[in-house]
Amino acid sequence: MNTSSNPTERPKGILLAALMSLACLMAGSTALAGTFNLAHFVEPGGFAAGLEPELTLTNGAALGVQGRFTYGLNELMNVGALVGTSGGDRRFRAGANTVLDFFPDIEGQPGIGVALTGVYYRLADSGQFEVNGVPYIHKTFLTGNNEVEPFLAIPVGMAFHDGRYRALAALNVGAMFKSTEKFRYVLELGVAVNNTDSFVSGGVVYYH
Repeated sequence: MNTSSNPTERPKGILLAALMSLACLMAGSTALAGTFNLAHFVEPGGFAAGLEPELTLTNGAALGVQGRFTYGLNELMNVGALVGTSGGDRRFRAGANTVLDFFPDIEGQPGIGVALTGVYYRLADSGQFEVNGVPYIHKTFLTGNNEVEPFLAIPVGMAFHDGRYRALAALNVGAMFKSTEKFRYVLELGVAVNNTDSFVSGGVVYYH
């Protein structure tokens, strides 16, 4: 009897192929920086400084931390930089970003914008440079004396590594919580979509 004609083998084969494809995808994934405070616009002439611990959940869990600085350049644009390090295969990283806040977060409408980021990562075997566009949407809600600002971002871009490049995509969801006029806390979940890592991050931001 030819078992290849058994109809029950076809779903098993499709499932096996899908699992193998997923394994190959995850094997090539890399770290991708979170949104953190990019969606919360800094007023012109002001600045924000934040500390962001991060736990990567895929390709071997690793704990890292990075510092971020943001400056309010004008009424449309913020500029910023980050520097950090991590355990495991993901080590030193440094980068810069520009945030274009096209629609401000005001009463009756959410804030909508896009961040352009460039980050260099030192991996276990070599370096990697990533360029991303990060469209985002956010909205501030008042709950009594407290303020909560949930956000959704979809980073997409390219990673350049050893003369090759790969497309990147992720889905980041999180919220910023107002503590005082100067301090806010962030909690974020990053979900891997294509050649990226899932992660959980948090941290604190000082605004001046």
